[in-house]
Amino acid sequence: MAESVSETEELVKKTGATSVIWTWFGFKPSDEQQNILCRVCGAKVPAKRGNTTNLFYHLKTEHVVEYQHCQAMQPTAKSTTKNAGQKKQDLIQTSIQQSFSKGTPYIRKSPRWIEITRAITVYLCKDMVPFQTVERHGFKAMIRAIDPRYEVPSRKYFTETEMPKLYAELRENVEKELCDLKYFATTTDLWSSHTMEPFLSLTIHYITDDWNLGSRCLQTSYFPAEHTAEEIAQGLKEALESWGFKEERQVCITTDNGTNVVKAASLNDWTRLQC
Repeated sequence: MAESVSETEELVKKTGATSVIWTWFGFKPSDEQQNILCRVCGAKVPAKRGNTTNLFYHLKTEHVVEYQHCQAMQPTAKSTTKNAGQKKQDLIQTSIQQSFSKGTPYIRKSPRWIEITRAITVYLCKDMVPFQTVERHGFKAMIRAIDPRYEVPSRKYFTETEMPKLYAELRENVEKELCDLKYFATTTDLWSSHTMEPFLSLTIHYITDDWNLGSRCLQTSYFPAEHTAEEIAQGLKEALESWGFKEERQVCITTDNGTNVVKAASLNDWTRLQC
């Protein structure tokens, strides 16, 4: 027997229920959610294990207006489910695309490939690391962990392509920085590498317009010629000329006390300071 509307006004919704149908059905607070009652007519409607089919049927057959309201609310819920499903599908699709892209190596003209290659080149130069480092398993494994899509070029590529390119760029920047110098001083020295290969270095020192002391190592050149005063004098002249500096603007050159270097400065008629 149906209960009166007043008796059902205090009905509570089913715990955890999300269906819109529970807007028109509920339980008495003291009933421990055993008997489902219609909020409109107070009728008891059987529904096993939370199945809402009987509830929709009761509303459709007994309360047409309320049923229409219920149906009007349904598309919102369905639309939400549809949108959630579409988002999930989009995420799956994106994930698949990312998986494929991770396995595709960068082309050598891509910005990312150029960026990593330049960083490795600077690392090799700045830390004076052997070029063969780029072909070692540990280095390649590290780069692969950082970016799996980057394939490390050969040692030959770095020595013949990237290193000359980096040197040309840096030299151009230094030339622009020093092109307006009125006067300068230099230092030089002869030294041998670990493999006993001879080199001649030349460093320029200057004062900027802001009265700051600056210096640049212009070159450390392979110097296979005999270390006679005449050869050293000629090598230093050629070094200055290659950078476009005029001898008359050189205030002095600082060297050690090596007899051949001291005589070389004298042959060039350069003012010399002892280091």
